[in-house]
Amino acid sequence: MKNEFRKICLSNKKINRYLISKKLGLEIYKLAKKYKRILIFIPLKNEPDIRWVINKLRREKKEIFVPFMQDLSFKMVKYTLPLKKKKFSILEPLNKNKTLAKIDLAIVPIVGMDSSFRRVGFGKGMYDRFFANLKYKPKIVFVQLVPCISKDIVTDEFDIKADEYLSFKLRSKNGDNRINSRYYYLASGGIFYSKENR
Repeated sequence: MKNEFRKICLSNKKINRYLISKKLGLEIYKLAKKYKRILIFIPLKNEPDIRWVINKLRREKKEIFVPFMQDLSFKMVKYTLPLKKKKFSILEPLNKNKTLAKIDLAIVPIVGMDSSFRRVGFGKGMYDRFFANLKYKPKIVFVQLVPCISKDIVTDEFDIKADEYLSFKLRSKNGDNRINSRYYYLASGGIFYSKENR
């Protein structure tokens, strides 16, 4: 069921990434500027382009960290330029030194999410392994271009859970019933997903 839902979420191609990224980036910035140490992602082409947010936060002396792929997971490294394209077309800094800094906030890209606020990613489990090994829990915020939310539980217990969710025209906190409103559309096979993704 998770794989089917993932395919539905990834099938949406008719969006204005530039416009949505700009609006979504403003929301991410407003949220992130309240924190000192932030884990954030360097976007792939199907994720919000938030590079300007990263640069703005760095100018404001925030400590910015990004994932650095390693084996089946990733280590957290300080964001530095230049970036180099690696496996899965992911951009990473040349800096390979793992940091032991404790982050206050993690901005995590998602493919989709279910009503339990658990993440559906690309299926590699890298974020799940990373957060499972943390000895503390930062605030976790899921981000995606357009909402793709399953009303049914399609995730597993080991999938990471968000405190908050941000997408185009939708911001919700875990436990907030607004997410169960007009963002569902009944598709074949009992999968529910956003009307935005039709």
